[in-house]
Amino acid sequence: MTRPVKARTGFARFGGGSGGQGGPAARTAEVQVFTANGTWTKPAGAVTVRVETVGGGGGGGSGRRGAAGTIRAGGGGGAGGSASSKSIPAAALGATVSVTVGAAGTAGPAATADSTDGTAGGAGGASVFGTFVRAAGGNGGAGGTATGAAGGTSATPGGQGGVGGTASATGAAGGQGGTPGAGASGGGAGGGISAADAVSNGGAGGSGMAGTSAAGGIAGGAAATAGAAQPANSALPGQGAGGGASSTTAAGGAGAAGGIYGGGGGGGGASLNGNNSGAGGAGAAGIVIVTSFF
Repeated sequence: MTRPVKARTGFARFGGGSGGQGGPAARTAEVQVFTANGTWTKPAGAVTVRVETVGGGGGGGSGRRGAAGTIRAGGGGGAGGSASSKSIPAAALGATVSVTVGAAGTAGPAATADSTDGTAGGAGGASVFGTFVRAAGGNGGAGGTATGAAGGTSATPGGQGGVGGTASATGAAGGQGGTPGAGASGGGAGGGISAADAVSNGGAGGSGMAGTSAAGGIAGGAAATAGAAQPANSALPGQGAGGGASSTTAAGGAGAAGGIYGGGGGGGGASLNGNNSGAGGAGAAGIVIVTSFF
């Protein structure tokens, strides 16, 4: 278990200053950051506890490896982790509360045998504070087939993460990952190969808080771009990654990894028999931050 980061910082509140003048009085807060499973211990004198959680992002699926003249789809992008927060009276909490941090969704491995579908990415884990606050992880993207591949979906209706991009059913470019109102964004899908053996680019990840997107891979060119990470030890949701491009002359491009916290991984690109398909990209782990106010 990783020891949580603890820090005390000063705040101000009004109405209750010295001498009855109604001036600002000092207020302190203790912040505990969990990036691994652990146990929160209620500080003495805490009045209110604010909990912020982001679930783990889903991994991208790998692309299909198939014969010339057939449709070979890239892998679907992984969904972003959900975000959830709540303020709780300290009196409603026990002396300790168990904390689970959502694990990153695993990447779908490349198809290494001829005429083989890709493998789905793993689902991201939920970030949980006892029975009080929960942010679900994003589901992994499907592996590429001869008829497309679905992007990962969010596991919760509220505060949900962005869906993963869907791979084309005709072997065209991968779809872009979704951008939610809350939660992390989804990864882009991998590029496919058409029945005419035309290669294509990977899809972009869902845009992050800055409004930018991680670029998908370019067929015969640049690799997919990883999702932008948020500042360490923040509860800000991360960005979904770009999907890999397809190839008929080499291995398919790999999907890139999602950005912390909770970004979805990109899907891998499709390939021609004799070459491995592109592996999916891993999702990003989640986080739990607990702030106690005194």
